[in-house]
Amino acid sequence: MRPILIALAAVGFLSGGCGPSARELHERTLSTLNTEADRWDGGKTFDTTEVDAYGRQISATVEKTTFSYELELRSNGPDGLPKNSDDIVVHRSKRHGETTFTDEAAKAVEAVSGAAASGTIKGIRKGLGLGAGEKKAGEEKKK
Repeated sequence: MRPILIALAAVGFLSGGCGPSARELHERTLSTLNTEADRWDGGKTFDTTEVDAYGRQISATVEKTTFSYELELRSNGPDGLPKNSDDIVVHRSKRHGETTFTDEAAKAVEAVSGAAASGTIKGIRKGLGLGAGEKKAGEEKKK
């Protein structure tokens, strides 16, 4: 009986066991995600047909923030369930030229400068006695 057990153990050892370890699958998936993320050009969309080491489709999403586009590549991990603790995720971020913050700041500066100019003109008119609310010549205060 003992020689048979030794022979089975040797066959198992030489054949590499039952397949890749959980750590190896995780590392392969992480490598695939990073390789795919490096292909991203920083644009509004990203498509991938790659699968993770578990044989499942990788998901890709791109979100626009004030200053950049944010890419998220996700593997659902060993259990295949989305958005839980065993997921493997990589992120990339690229600045874009469509900064809404800059546009909004420019609009605010324009509004403030327009109001300041308008206020200056009203002040000059008032100083010259031409502004609204000034008494016209010859009018007296009514009691």
